[in-house]
Amino acid sequence: MRQERRQGVEIHRIEMPTPLAIGSVNAFLIVEGDERILVDCGPRHEATQTALLSGLQQFGLNPEDVTGLVLTHGHVDHVGLARLFQSHGVPIYSHPDVNTWLNPDGEWVNYRQDFYHRLYRECGLPTEVLGRTLQEYSIYHSLNDRSVVDVHLEDGKTFPVLPRFRVIYVPGHAQAALALFDEENGDLIVGDQLLPRVSSNALIEPRLDAQSGSEAERTKSLLQYRENLQTLRTYPIRRVHPGHGETFEDVHALIDQRLTDQETRKARFLRLLQDSQPCTAFELATAFFPRHSHQTSLILSETLGYLDWLSADGSVMSSAGDDGIVRWSTV
Repeated sequence: MRQERRQGVEIHRIEMPTPLAIGSVNAFLIVEGDERILVDCGPRHEATQTALLSGLQQFGLNPEDVTGLVLTHGHVDHVGLARLFQSHGVPIYSHPDVNTWLNPDGEWVNYRQDFYHRLYRECGLPTEVLGRTLQEYSIYHSLNDRSVVDVHLEDGKTFPVLPRFRVIYVPGHAQAALALFDEENGDLIVGDQLLPRVSSNALIEPRLDAQSGSEAERTKSLLQYRENLQTLRTYPIRRVHPGHGETFEDVHALIDQRLTDQETRKARFLRLLQDSQPCTAFELATAFFPRHSHQTSLILSETLGYLDWLSADGSVMSSAGDDGIVRWSTV
């Protein structure tokens, strides 16, 4: 348990173990006046729940004593225990599109499965890898207990019950993602958009504004992520409270480093493609990340992000063969 006390407000970090490769995840308890706002809650997992409840009990709180639950984004390591609080009447606040993760209906589940099946086929995944990668999503769903967002938070508006905090939409790591910025103290609770030790993965998702079954457009997540980091760079942020890892300062220096590292990685992707073209996104991903070839969905998101960037500046091109597989080459 780590805590930060600032003028009139306290922010307490509750670190929880998870069964996922990412390791531990953070929840944050914001205390101001009579308000006890929890930000994120971890996956539905026994050890996670035990750690979360223990953390709350250090402040004499049970789930029903929390006055609101904010979800920074819909990934299961941040939302799986939301129903534990909602069942006690605790209102859930989040981006409106987080509902597609919290309580997906059959149409949405099929839509997402069709999207990834088509995408991974286009990327050239072998049949056995494709099946294994799609199975990951079923595992993630098992760590989520269905709930629903009660209050939709709008970009740029103040948080209803703690008006010192402003809501900032932060697309990139996830499409439906937000941060809370304390305009008085400069604290930013940011989910996974900015992490202290590793660069966040800008995950490829189907566009939420263009649902059309298996033909849905995908996001250009890395380009969105870079744009959002540049936007966050303009805020007077003093401290970041991330979804994973410890609270950190020197925020603007870290943002600059992330942007510079991405420029370097972009150049490496271009050189690799020049040496191996034409190739599929899967071939490029496994060549660039040989030690992480088992994390197919993550390395494909990273690779497609850089291919989008290189395509946008005219350095690479793609074409689909008769087999439906897309191959990339330099211009």
